[in-house]
Amino acid sequence: MTRSYVLSHPMTVYNLPEGETFNVLLTGDTDFVVEFAGILDRHDVPFNILPSMDEMDELDVELDLVDQQLADAALDAAEYGPFADRVVGDVRGNAGKYTHIIDLSVSAHFDRKITVEVASSVNPRATVIASALTNTATELGMLANVANRIVGVSLLPSMMTTSTTIDMSAGLNTVDVHVQHALALLHRLGYTVERVEDRVGLVQIRVLAMLVNEAAFAVMEGLATPEDIDKAMQLGVNYPKGLLAWADEIGIGVVTLILDGLRREYEQERYRPCVLLKQMMRAGWTGKAAGKGFFTYA
Repeated sequence: MTRSYVLSHPMTVYNLPEGETFNVLLTGDTDFVVEFAGILDRHDVPFNILPSMDEMDELDVELDLVDQQLADAALDAAEYGPFADRVVGDVRGNAGKYTHIIDLSVSAHFDRKITVEVASSVNPRATVIASALTNTATELGMLANVANRIVGVSLLPSMMTTSTTIDMSAGLNTVDVHVQHALALLHRLGYTVERVEDRVGLVQIRVLAMLVNEAAFAVMEGLATPEDIDKAMQLGVNYPKGLLAWADEIGIGVVTLILDGLRREYEQERYRPCVLLKQMMRAGWTGKAAGKGFFTYA
């Protein structure tokens, strides 16, 4: 007789006491990083920014290439606007300094590996908090050699500032002390945390991406206009904003990458991104930041 086991976490809300000190190393996609840097700054949490090192294919490349990559990072500081002075050119100069490493990338796990691995290797006690929009914490943790200290979160542009509740998942190998350290920081930043299973997109963002995808299919098939679809969702189910306006705010590319991540993980047709989303990306109609998405912006 065979036995099957299902790992299950209740949707528990965690609130931890104050008192823990923090020092964060923040990395990932620029728009994600800038917005989250603002959150850290408002809550007086010390932090530095490490630009992505995804051009390096292997950790054991020649040392001079590592030096060049880290030096070039400083040249991109202007991308981070008011937080340009927080960019570090060589994370090795701050070895052991950081309590938390936060990776807010939406790219695939193999494109994020090097940055997370380098930052973590010189901060071996730091808790790693990583975006779980396109892969699980377990997957990235194993790839970047941080399997026992990684947790996944679901944070999106615009929503990370306005949301008060976020999902968090521990990797299958993550030890509890790092779960607690992650919870303590997120609580300090004002979030109520719901711990869920370690799955691509977690819960809130997975559901939202699927709803946006269905709304995009409705537009592509001529069932209704974007304006009518959004009005129906706001009036019919009391959504705070329309799904397509939400997609424009998050970014069409981000939504599509989340759906691609779900399809890769589950290999099911229901996660296939709508062709209209792909076409809009190709045209540069990526949403509000670009001035055009499902709607046009000044």
